[in-house]
Amino acid sequence: MSRAAGSQLDPASQARVVEAPAEPAGAPGSFAEFTTTGVAPKERLSFWRDGVLKRMVPLTALDETRPFEARLRRVVGRDAELVEHSSDAILAARSQERCANDSIDDISVDLMVDCVSARMDHGGERRVRNGDICIVDYARPAQVVRSRHRAGGLIISRRRVSEALGSDPAPLSGRSLPMKGLGMVLRSHLRLTLQEAPRLAPAERLVAIAAGVDMTLAVLQAECRGAADVEQFEGGFYHAACRLIERDCADPELTPEIVAISLGSSRASLYRIFLRHGESVSAMIWEKRLARAWRMLTSPGHEDLLISEIAFRSGFLDQPTFNRMFKRRFGLTPREVRITAGAATEGPPAL
Repeated sequence: MSRAAGSQLDPASQARVVEAPAEPAGAPGSFAEFTTTGVAPKERLSFWRDGVLKRMVPLTALDETRPFEARLRRVVGRDAELVEHSSDAILAARSQERCANDSIDDISVDLMVDCVSARMDHGGERRVRNGDICIVDYARPAQVVRSRHRAGGLIISRRRVSEALGSDPAPLSGRSLPMKGLGMVLRSHLRLTLQEAPRLAPAERLVAIAAGVDMTLAVLQAECRGAADVEQFEGGFYHAACRLIERDCADPELTPEIVAISLGSSRASLYRIFLRHGESVSAMIWEKRLARAWRMLTSPGHEDLLISEIAFRSGFLDQPTFNRMFKRRFGLTPREVRITAGAATEGPPAL
């Protein structure tokens, strides 16, 4: 059995932990930051090994030209946690003995955000590149060697992963997730959540982590079965579809069919998921295109573009259709919005 999500990190002194105001440490939605700042240089590696990290053990700092520096950010979800680790070059390991003694058996999907050189030995040695998402099974030994880096991990209980897969996830250890479709959207979601976590409200962090868990389980299920049960992970698929539409709305060929194919879903399932949210896939595509056009019309950086060019860059194939839909949506023509853009236009009106 894995320990509760809140028990994996030892509390450190208040001088070394930053908690957002009014957020109890370890509470769902809470954000904490651990750093080596303020720790004597000779004590930093041992502090990091004994006081912060519990899954992987930092054995050696590989840069002898400077005192070891590291930072760990942790966001607690209801049944998962999101962790970002940044440090100088390091050799870290999880031994067979440690696996047997600490009973930690969570599954993590680890995103390498930024690193010049990284290798992982986890059921086989492999190079880890920027943007790779690797599956780590903490019930099995592992070793990593990384230059100065920043990486994030979404950690989920083994029970939750096993229930989604219908089998033990051990065979997935060390595997990289495919960077296409839902895997690509998951990478984008993890990056953005790690970046914005300090500025999000606790409830917003919980929503972001829940969506990330659903996406992760769907991707893992597809890895094992060849396809994911879209409606089993409805929240994640809905969130992923919204992100994909936001990203690709400028493509005039983007259709609900393309969204469904990209995420490994049937069109009917995608329609049902959006309907449960009171929305239409087609309507969201057009809404994102119009919102993109509004931003370009009101942005100083696009003031030299013709309105016809803004229409094309927003996914419209002809200007008359663009003008008609824009006026119907906002009550103003594109030209009128551009003329009044200097009058503190903050953004397109909400639906």
